[in-house]
Amino acid sequence: MQKVAAHLPSQSSLAFRTNLANLISPLRRVRPRVPFFKLAAHRIPTLSLYRGLLREASSEEIKHRVRMVFRETRPLTGTDATKRNLEQGYKFLDAFKRANGGDLKQRAILERYTRALGIKADKAYWRHLMHNEIAWRRKLARRPIMTGGYLRPTYANGPLPRLRPQPAHISMMIFKRRRARQRRHDTLQGLQGMMQDLRLEAEFESGLGKAVKGKGQAFEPAFAGHMEEWLAPLKQFKENIHQTYVAARERAIQPYSAEMLDAIKTARREKIVNKTRERARERGGEILRCTIRRLRKAPPPHVLSRMTPEQRRMDKIARNVSEVGYVAQVKRRLGHKLREPEKWKLERGRPENKEGLDRASREIREESNRRMREEVKRMREIVEMDFPVQTSRTTAKAAG
Repeated sequence: MQKVAAHLPSQSSLAFRTNLANLISPLRRVRPRVPFFKLAAHRIPTLSLYRGLLREASSEEIKHRVRMVFRETRPLTGTDATKRNLEQGYKFLDAFKRANGGDLKQRAILERYTRALGIKADKAYWRHLMHNEIAWRRKLARRPIMTGGYLRPTYANGPLPRLRPQPAHISMMIFKRRRARQRRHDTLQGLQGMMQDLRLEAEFESGLGKAVKGKGQAFEPAFAGHMEEWLAPLKQFKENIHQTYVAARERAIQPYSAEMLDAIKTARREKIVNKTRERARERGGEILRCTIRRLRKAPPPHVLSRMTPEQRRMDKIARNVSEVGYVAQVKRRLGHKLREPEKWKLERGRPENKEGLDRASREIREESNRRMREEVKRMREIVEMDFPVQTSRTTAKAAG
C-alpha cells in the first residue's frame, strides 16, 4: 500500500493538469454530425457571396455566368474543391467592386469578358439548335410507321396495326402478358395439386376414423368434414385465374374497329404509292438505298452453292433495274417478267425511223471527222511555227 501511494501524482500536479485541460478543450476540433454544406457556417457566407456577385455584376452576361457556375458547383461535397471555388468567387467579387469603384483597367477587363461570354452564348445557342435538329431528325427516322399489315389479336394483345419499328411499350406489353399467363398457368397447376392433396388427406382421415371407431377409441379429423373450409380460398384463387383466362379469350376474338381498318387500308395504299414512286425514280437513273440493297443480294445459300459462275453473273446482272439492252436480254433469258416486253427492241430505233436515224448518224460522223482534220491541221501549224528548221529538214527529207 505504501508503494502504491508513492506513485500517485501530487495535488499540485493534478491541479496543473486540470488547468491545462480547461485551456486546451476549447481549441479541440469538434467534428459536426452533419455535412459541412448543411451547416449555417457554410450556407450563410456562400449565399452572401452569391448575392454580392449578382449585385456587383456589371452586365447580364456576367450575372448569367455567375448563376451557371454556382449551379454547376452545387453538387460539390469535397472540402478542398469547395474551398478553391469559394476563394475564386471572392476574387471575382473584389474585381467587380474595383470596377464599380472606378478602376478603368478592371472595367475594361470586365467589358472584354462580357463580349467573350456573349460570343460563347451565341455559339452555345446555335449548338443547341443544331443538337435539337439532329435529335428531331433521328426521332423522325425511328418513328413508327404503319406498314399496311395486321397484328392479329392473340391472348397477349388485341387487334393492332403493324408498325415498323414496333414501339417498345407494345413489345413489352405482349412480353409481360405472355409471362404472366405462364406464371398463372403454373400457379393453377400448383392449386390443383394442393386440392388433390387435401382430398387425399380427407380420405385418409375418413378411413383412419373408421378403423379407430371399431376399436372404441375417439378420433377428431382435421380435414374430413371440413373440406369446404379448406377448399374455399383455393377455389376463390382458381376463380380469379379463370377470369383472367376469360379476359384473354375475349381479347383474342376482339374484332378490328372501323377506324383502325380505314387507317390500315390507307397506309397500305400509301405504301403502294411510295413504292411506285420509288421504282419510277430508279428507272430514271437514281440510285436509292433499296437499289443498293437489291444489287447486293444473292439467291439463298442452298441455291447459290449449286449455281455455276455464269449463272451467278447472270443473276447479278438481272438484279439491275434496267429493262433495255443487255440487261433486258439477260432478264428475258432467265424468264423474268418485264413491264414493257417490247421496249428492248427499240434500242436501235423503230423500223420506220431507221432512214432518218442513219442519216443523222452519218452527218454526226462526217462532222466529227471534219473537226478532227481541222484540229490536226492547226496542231501542225503550231509545230511548224515553233520548230521551223527541223520541220523544213523533215519536209526536204520526205520530198527526197
